[in-house]
Amino acid sequence: MSWDTAALLALIADLRAHGGDSTSVEVKRGPGGRPDLAETLCAFGNMPDGGLIIVGLDEGRDFAPVGVAEPAAMEKGIAAQARTAVVPPVVVSFETVPINGAQIVVAKVAGLPPSARPCRVKGRAYLRQADGDYVMSAQEEQQILALRDRPRHDIARVEGTTENDLDPKLVETFVGNARASSRLMASADDQTLLRRKGVLVPDGPQLTVGGLYALGAYPQQFAPSLSVTAAVVNAPGSLDRLVDLAHFDGPIPVLLDDCMVWLRRNLRLGVRVGADGHNYDHPELPWSALRELVANALVHRDLGPHTQSKRVEIRLREDRLVISNPGGLWGVSRTQLGLPGGKSAVNEYLYGICTAATTAEGARVIEGEGGGIGEVQRALAAWHAEPPIFIDKGVSFAAVLLRPRADSAVAAHANGAGPAWMDAPTRILAAIADGPLDRRAIAESCGLTMSQARHALGKLLKQGLVSMNGGHGARNTTYAISAPG
Repeated sequence: MSWDTAALLALIADLRAHGGDSTSVEVKRGPGGRPDLAETLCAFGNMPDGGLIIVGLDEGRDFAPVGVAEPAAMEKGIAAQARTAVVPPVVVSFETVPINGAQIVVAKVAGLPPSARPCRVKGRAYLRQADGDYVMSAQEEQQILALRDRPRHDIARVEGTTENDLDPKLVETFVGNARASSRLMASADDQTLLRRKGVLVPDGPQLTVGGLYALGAYPQQFAPSLSVTAAVVNAPGSLDRLVDLAHFDGPIPVLLDDCMVWLRRNLRLGVRVGADGHNYDHPELPWSALRELVANALVHRDLGPHTQSKRVEIRLREDRLVISNPGGLWGVSRTQLGLPGGKSAVNEYLYGICTAATTAEGARVIEGEGGGIGEVQRALAAWHAEPPIFIDKGVSFAAVLLRPRADSAVAAHANGAGPAWMDAPTRILAAIADGPLDRRAIAESCGLTMSQARHALGKLLKQGLVSMNGGHGARNTTYAISAPG
């Protein structure tokens, strides 16, 4: 994107709310010369979507704009590191953005194509983790290298398995659905169909990884990492760091059901009054979106030998739900998700198996049209919830859903208007109509989490409807209605 003052102010507000750098943004103060950015350039080069380096903000003073004395020299120095310190070199584009008279240098680092990753600095490959750069493990390097070719781990042979290791009920339903959906499969015997669909290997009695994972009686006997862990994560300092820690095993249909039961147990429920006057349970997030994201994590996870010991994880925090899986996207970028043509199955055979596999209630694991992310986005929009945030690091992928505040998320309104956090920008404009407020006061008066207030304020700043004043500490930063003209 092209950066202007409003867009950069919105990003600064996001960094302040986050309390530090992020997976895709690195901030440097840059006093007195060029900072050493080789490892960060390398880490961003190894990320599918690259990242941003912003020079001229003081993180120690709540990201106050302090500026760069010589922007052109700073850009030249960063470009030199990108060309000479990183092997192969990474591409960097620059913009200088003024904020209150301070010149801020924004450097966009492009991710390298899969065929060129991983890049290295002094022989070491780096990757981003939260707000820092770390040396890749040998296991992660193998994951990156495996992405150079189309993954086929789902049809790898699982030694020691036979057709007897499949769940008979799951197989019966799968075979019936597969026959009903294909004229060519209708007349095939069971074993031929299982081979053609990639459940059994073509030349032996063994199961494939995908067949075992989707239809096995107990896949974890042969591959313990094909499981899920879930936990509620309390704030730092709490006596109980993890609550309701659960480990789920079994084939994909069972894992999907168990994850949804866990989410129903731990997400907040409120009551909404329907048009008929009756009260109905109203969850803080739509079940359809949650089910789709869990199914995606299970079906699209990396199944290669380099991901042994890595599981699908669900973490429920005070302000967000994070669903993550080993492995990144294949054949599609993060920004294409949810758009027409923005679909690609990492595990083609497993994906096909899961379109005919069903849960205990008879629901297909996935619908098979590749439009699941679009449905997630539409479901969240209809719920008046924030859109999903996707993080693709190549070696892992995460879907993040922001949670509404506990005291307003699922509050019912007799007029059917929905919870108080609907249309957050409109509520914020009303809140600051009588005078400037800081972000915490805005969040409290509008019934929003700090994250939701941050995102809504970012939209209003970009639209020019709100101005940000101060900038030398979160308590001194206020937001007001922009002056006309």
